[in-house]
Amino acid sequence: MDPSSLKLYYVDDFDPRDIITTYGSPDSDAALYEEMTVFPLKAVQRLVSSGTITGNILTDLSSGPLIAHLIPMAEYFRDIVLLKPNYFCLHEMEKWQFGEEDAFNWSHLSELENDRNKWIEKEECTKSKIRNIMKCDLSKQNPIDPFVLSKADCMTCFFSLGENSIDRATYCENIRRLSSLLNVGGHLILSGLFNVKYFSIGEDKFHSLCIDEEFFRKVMADAGFIVEHLEKLDSKASSDKAKYDQVFLASAVKDREV
Repeated sequence: MDPSSLKLYYVDDFDPRDIITTYGSPDSDAALYEEMTVFPLKAVQRLVSSGTITGNILTDLSSGPLIAHLIPMAEYFRDIVLLKPNYFCLHEMEKWQFGEEDAFNWSHLSELENDRNKWIEKEECTKSKIRNIMKCDLSKQNPIDPFVLSKADCMTCFFSLGENSIDRATYCENIRRLSSLLNVGGHLILSGLFNVKYFSIGEDKFHSLCIDEEFFRKVMADAGFIVEHLEKLDSKASSDKAKYDQVFLASAVKDREV
């Protein structure tokens, strides 16, 4: 596929519900749902269960209005800040936070808990800890200019880094932008795709930067991070909605300012 024919996540309009229905719902494609939602969620659950990833502020910059990864993390942080590069994803998150009638219903994720009521409690806990949902622009030195945020103790970035990076130089710079929002000693938790060709939102195919594990580890080290954990899942999805070799989840500690 000609890369120039792909749309850009941070430029072109789309319906954020299409991200949820394609990748966050088992009713669309079971393999995509397993790889893009269930695998990262379970990986995060294992990470935070140790109790070592905690603090005051959790800042999230993730794709679309996806919330699954936030649910197991909320109890370990006092405040949550959500950053979105476009207003339509921002508004979709606000609908979910405030329980509006047309908000997307994530109750199917409760099947991943032994106790459905426990999932509902965790979802409400997450909503109650969200302090800000803000527009951001990773091309700026301060992504939330003209505002200034307190640095986070943990940042999560699920599937959005590749979407927001047109080339490898931009990917490196975006990692540094994320680092600028994080305290030294804080954790950066990323989920993404290795050797991706494209992903779809609705009927349109979008760009996501093609990277491999070697490049990823080098970028993280150059940006002052120590990768403590990285796990991968080989893709078995046959859907034409997205083409990639692996889904990965990584946890890294910010070791120094760069």
